[in-house]
Amino acid sequence: MKRFLIVIFMMVVVAIVATWMLGKYHSTVQLNLRILIAIGGSLLSGVLTFFMSKQDVNRVDAISNKK
Repeated sequence: MKRFLIVIFMMVVVAIVATWMLGKYHSTVQLNLRILIAIGGSLLSGVLTFFMSKQDVNRVDAISNKK
């Protein structure tokens, strides 16, 4: 459950920052395209955060101890 809260938090942060940056630096892009870009970026960051926040600490330690 904690992992999903982190994923949702990251998605919201990326959507807000992407909307702000697109509005400030790329204001010539149409609003609907800026919204689609922000949504795509937030979904991608959510997927990446979900897969990169696994709790495989024991498996990593076991592999590094074998060397």
